[in-house]
Amino acid sequence: MGHLPAEFMRRVICQELLQLYFALLLVLLVHKWNDRMKLLLAVLLICGFTFIAQSRITNPTLTYQQMFDQADLVTIAQPISTNDIAERIVLPDIFPDIEVVGVETEFVVQMTLKGNKAAAEKFVLHHYKMTKPVYRSGPRLVAFKPTNKEFFLLFLKKEFDGRFAPINGQTDPGRCGIFPAERIDLIAIAKPVSPKEPTEQTTWFEHYRGRSDTTPTVYLTGYQTEFAVQELLKGEKAMAKFVLHHYERVTPVNWSSSMRFPLEIDFKPDRDRLYLLILKKEAEGRFAPITRPGVYGEDTTPQGFSVIRLESAPQ
Repeated sequence: MGHLPAEFMRRVICQELLQLYFALLLVLLVHKWNDRMKLLLAVLLICGFTFIAQSRITNPTLTYQQMFDQADLVTIAQPISTNDIAERIVLPDIFPDIEVVGVETEFVVQMTLKGNKAAAEKFVLHHYKMTKPVYRSGPRLVAFKPTNKEFFLLFLKKEFDGRFAPINGQTDPGRCGIFPAERIDLIAIAKPVSPKEPTEQTTWFEHYRGRSDTTPTVYLTGYQTEFAVQELLKGEKAMAKFVLHHYERVTPVNWSSSMRFPLEIDFKPDRDRLYLLILKKEAEGRFAPITRPGVYGEDTTPQGFSVIRLESAPQ
């Protein structure tokens, strides 16, 4: 049997939940409780259904490795214009239905990390914006202001008409695949020349919040690995080597955390393997993975570890 369409399954589940809530509501209304208690519980059930109806399961955040492998174009580019188009659709994989307007944003390329470097210096990103605000469990769309003259790191898929689209679909492009590029200090194709070495041990709260935790549940071990530059794409031109500094979780992450999968990486110099590293500079002169602003601990997960293993040098 093939997989059922996601929208069909979503609607079936919502219908089943609706039937369940009305059944419970009916039982309570006929029960011999006082009128005030019946009214209170009926209100709670209705509010609970409203919350569930507006909730949804989001697609998992792709790792940098997955984004790079699946993308047709990986680039650092600047938006120069953005315009609404006549297209109107309902976003997939979200309930209740949300109507959106098509948008085309033109970018000028600063650097191509994957894709045809000899292609046009500009491209069009096809995405959407909402016609009215959604305040709970809404989509995470993206918007650009060309007047800000910002650069972005984009992982994109090519559409049949030559435009490009977000790597993880049109409903939640803001979750991964489109990042501000101002925090990127180094982009290099490099290979490790030393195995990772432990440097320090701390806790999640001490490192990311700047304060101690009386009952720490997540310990972090810091590591550093020296890399030899094979091709420098962004950074100091005279750089031949650099040190990557990153953390790994020592204890399992609580399943209530949004970052459930701890990072485990081991660079082996004898493999002679190349990596594409997209990094920020630390105060000590070492470099670290980039993360989204305000997302604490993301760099200790594969989703936030901006080091990509290459099968061959990007063309």
